Amino acid sequence: MGPVLHPSVRERQEPRMSAAALAEFLIMRPDGQQNVLHDSKFSRPPIVTANGDAMRALRAYNVDPRRSPEILIRVKEALTIKAADRTIKPKAREDALRCAEIIDLFEIRENALGMRRMALSSPPKFDAIDIEGVEVSIRPDFLVGAGRRGDRIGAGILRVAKAPDPEACKMKTTKERRGEHRREMARYLVALMQMLLEAQDGSLGTVDRDLCFVADLRLGENMGPAPDHTARLRSIRAACRQVRELWPSIQAKPALYRK
Repeated sequence: MGPVLHPSVRERQEPRMSAAALAEFLIMRPDGQQNVLHDSKFSRPPIVTANGDAMRALRAYNVDPRRSPEILIRVKEALTIKAADRTIKPKAREDALRCAEIIDLFEIRENALGMRRMALSSPPKFDAIDIEGVEVSIRPDFLVGAGRRGDRIGAGILRVAKAPDPEACKMKTTKERRGEHRREMARYLVALMQMLLEAQDGSLGTVDRDLCFVADLRLGENMGPAPDHTARLRSIRAACRQVRELWPSIQAKPALYRK
């Protein structure tokens, strides 16, 4: 009998990736692409969603037409109490502190992110869409527009993840490279959101790619479709064909097997 994967590891037999993983794949070199494919095929489900408390608060705030500051104030107060509670595990305290810091940063950069002027609403839970034989899971944080048949509709993602963090380096060239990495990811995510909305066959409205955006909290920037947007749609389809072909050859790393 050959080696057996650890029980916590899930192996996906059919090609399936998150939108963020596919965007990473598109902009990485071959060795980095292999790591993205490996982590998409073999995954350990997280116990809790990273930055979950912060994202729930920021979604609630941004879909509120009044953008009531009380929404964020209440959550930050609860997170501050949790971060100081020595009766809970250190990891939970660290997560609470990180979520409070994310909300603080959003409040500082809200104007730069340009979301206040948008008519945002909560999206449904979308099923993964098939792109050239790869199931791609795309989870926007917001819908933009009324979301009724015939109306123009877009979608948005508020990206709060740190990595790659432009602020965590001293050299200007490294900072610029990490910033551009995030911008390239955003441009592909915008294209993927357009593909997601188009897959709904008009049930949410008429897709307008100019209403799709990624608001990157770490950069303090709001990014819409790139000038070469149409070429990126072709690149996404070509990348998915490549992923479909490579998927059967991806092997689990030794660390994932039962000891």
